[in-house]
Amino acid sequence: MLYLLFILFPISMAATCFVLRKYTELIIVAAVGTIFTQAFFLAQIPLDDLTRILGIILSLNALNRLFIFLFLSIGALAFIVSWHLPHGENFIPVTLLMLALNCTILLLQDPFLQLLLLLSASLTAVLAMVDLPTGAGALVGTRVIATAIKYLILMIIAGMLIYLSFVLMDIYQPGETRGQFPLTRFILALLTTGFALRFALIPFQTWLNDLVEDGSPMVTALVISIFQITSLFVLVLALQRFPTILIENPFGLTLLRIGGIVTSVSAGLLTLSQASLRRTLAYLLIYNSGMVFYGLVSISEIGLMGAMFELFNQTLAIMLLFVSLALLEFPDGRAPGIERHDLLRRWPVAGLGFISGGLALLGLPPFSGYASKMLIYQEAAQRSWLEFLPLLLATALAGLGLARICQQKLLGASATDDDLLGTRQTALVFQELLPPTESLAERNLKAEPTSTAILTLLLLGACLVIGLYPQPLLAMISDVIQSLTFVQAL
Repeated sequence: MLYLLFILFPISMAATCFVLRKYTELIIVAAVGTIFTQAFFLAQIPLDDLTRILGIILSLNALNRLFIFLFLSIGALAFIVSWHLPHGENFIPVTLLMLALNCTILLLQDPFLQLLLLLSASLTAVLAMVDLPTGAGALVGTRVIATAIKYLILMIIAGMLIYLSFVLMDIYQPGETRGQFPLTRFILALLTTGFALRFALIPFQTWLNDLVEDGSPMVTALVISIFQITSLFVLVLALQRFPTILIENPFGLTLLRIGGIVTSVSAGLLTLSQASLRRTLAYLLIYNSGMVFYGLVSISEIGLMGAMFELFNQTLAIMLLFVSLALLEFPDGRAPGIERHDLLRRWPVAGLGFISGGLALLGLPPFSGYASKMLIYQEAAQRSWLEFLPLLLATALAGLGLARICQQKLLGASATDDDLLGTRQTALVFQELLPPTESLAERNLKAEPTSTAILTLLLLGACLVIGLYPQPLLAMISDVIQSLTFVQAL
């Protein structure tokens, strides 16, 4: 009964919020209440107790519960942030549906059902991408529609590749070889290509670049963070059920580790040539995806611990980065076309949050990504210096790219009043267009929204606390990884 309540309650609340979507404040309160109710249900579900409902096996372990609590937490933060920042008219109901599907994926023990729900959740992500802003009088832009279509097509292709690999796993017979090419090698190629699309590894990264550049900050943060975690759990469960593809493909695993290294180094190089905060952020995320993928395909206890812990830390960093980005882009009264280069002075909390989130992605102490990155570096150093040094190089390049864009956009010279309101000639034109009751003197620059700034500081505090005290989370992740049979078999 608890499982059914946990799965069906947010879906019913999503339908209710859709009906009441015109009452923004009301549905935000209802959505946050739904999140707290879900957390209560989750706390009541017993751990490691297999439950069968309509022939479907559900189970909850400590690691799954940790990540589901993380999903609920970032969902609640997204709802609270939407109180002040622009969001889609259907953002609340679609996000509730997205959270319900992804939380259910982590409970399922059947890879086929997980994949089906993962594809369904991707459809909800597309709905969130093309959602009109509340009160908008114009249609969705063509770039946003193109991004949503590209994401949908690539996720369908990824789902087809993963589904085909699952089918071949079921019909595979040990020792069977088709021609001169082992079937297990073909299965591994299909499986990893599908998940490389979902993780946005180079050369499959274009959907993530476009999503970060054109998408709404909160939608982008939820899609990237939540779906990468659920994709990891689907892959781990598939390998748990079919470890033969790993045992019989040591050379294939080496190629996959090289692919992760190439992704990180290439993305680090590309961050050096970006001219906007959004594009730089996109390549920082791709760099981090390459690091996570390297730890995952190392198929060792240390590497998997690093990958899973890094995904947890990445989720916090992504929320911090995109909330800060939304604040940095928030209309503050400046004239159209005027761009500031001293955003840290103008928005001190948002600027600090963006810099700190970038440092957390890079894994610099004392932020949360430090411990997980050290585990990945340790795994690489144990294998070969030829794998360890390129990962360090990738981090250095990404760090230089982050420093460059921060110097250009956040740490530049202070803007003058003429810069903020345009030239004197432009100001006179605006003065003629203003109503008689409004003057340029009344167009004061707005301050940071207080509630959103507080949430930014809370996220920054969480990154610091986990960075300083990672041991409890590492112990929980280690206990689960030690029980994975494919790790023990290699």
